[in-house]
Amino acid sequence: MSPIFRRELILVALAGTIVVMGLGFIIPLFPIYISQKGASNFELGLIVSGFTISQFLVQPFFGGLSDRWGRKPFMVGGMACYGLVAFLYVLADDLYQVFLVRLLHGVGAGMIWPALSAFIIDQSPEERRGETISLLSGVEMLGFAVGPLLGGMLYSLGGMNLPFLSCSALALVAMALIWGLIQEKTSGSKTGQLSWGERYGFSSFRVPDIRLLCLIGFGEAFVWGTIITLLPVMASRVGVPPGKIGWLFSSYFIVYILLQGPVGKWSDRQGRKKPILLGMSIYTLAVILLSQGGTLLHLMVVLAIAGAGLGIYSPSVRVAIADLSSEEVRGASLGFFFTTRMIGFFLGPNVSGIMADRFGQGFPFLVGAAGLGLGIWASTSLSSGLSRRRLQSPAPPVRAAAGDPKEFHHLKS
Repeated sequence: MSPIFRRELILVALAGTIVVMGLGFIIPLFPIYISQKGASNFELGLIVSGFTISQFLVQPFFGGLSDRWGRKPFMVGGMACYGLVAFLYVLADDLYQVFLVRLLHGVGAGMIWPALSAFIIDQSPEERRGETISLLSGVEMLGFAVGPLLGGMLYSLGGMNLPFLSCSALALVAMALIWGLIQEKTSGSKTGQLSWGERYGFSSFRVPDIRLLCLIGFGEAFVWGTIITLLPVMASRVGVPPGKIGWLFSSYFIVYILLQGPVGKWSDRQGRKKPILLGMSIYTLAVILLSQGGTLLHLMVVLAIAGAGLGIYSPSVRVAIADLSSEEVRGASLGFFFTTRMIGFFLGPNVSGIMADRFGQGFPFLVGAAGLGLGIWASTSLSSGLSRRRLQSPAPPVRAAAGDPKEFHHLKS
């Protein structure tokens, strides 16, 4: 059996952990930071989702370019952008400036995550992809689990600016780690012979399973955008102090992390379909419970249930996209999938903000749960190929399911 703990994987996982730890400093505090500048629920949702506007626009292209030029330049550039952005939040004086900074934040994310995910999968044995992605995802999520707690402590020590400045410092440390210690070998431009749609991932939407996975990702991200936008405000209104709001998200990430090892092995043994379906079902239950609000303890328990659902679902859906894609378009396909998630993440805060203003803050969670029901249906509709044990030998590229019959779409059957 091929080893999964290689030097490059460990270093990239460490850098990803450092970056998400810094993000964890500010995620639970960001809605409060915006509210303190006088934002309404609608403005809150618009600014939070501004991140996804720019990420949506650039992510497929950065993913495709990483297939051609290598993953390292985009990981380094994105982390440098993160470091700059976190500092600019401190300097922003009004909501307009915060929104512009948020757009730049999304550009950095569009550079990092398709390239980082593709790098990890590139370096992973195919028959152990699920285990590798799950374990490394768990290590990264450790940063998110610790980050909100440390962010609350930093807020208590230095006010709202200190978590943002600390986030900037950690992003630059991660950038230096990738820049100085990762040596990536690129095999030249394999994407030069591909069509524009193949090169940047848009042709992947022709594959039925990828369409279903994108629908699932859209619904999951819509609800997650709703949670991170409304939950901190909901919790503060029931008396949870800002320094303890991070506890909610930490309970989510702790459960998520604990499940990664067994879920990854299960995914490699039984295929991707079962973890995706089970995880979406648990996540839907948690969102229904969130609509009822509650005390700090109640919300922590419900967020832990949500962490179980997404902890089971998330690694398998990412690896499923990789299983369906050939190496030469893997970054592009992942970038396209992440982009469809970003559409959901953009709409979630905006639509939920409008609904919360009109119908109360519990109503958007019920609407989100209904959307997750579509994700459950899509999970049951995935092909039997995603229920199979992973094989070591990759399947060859197949013809596109639609379009020019002379065109080969470089995706696996």
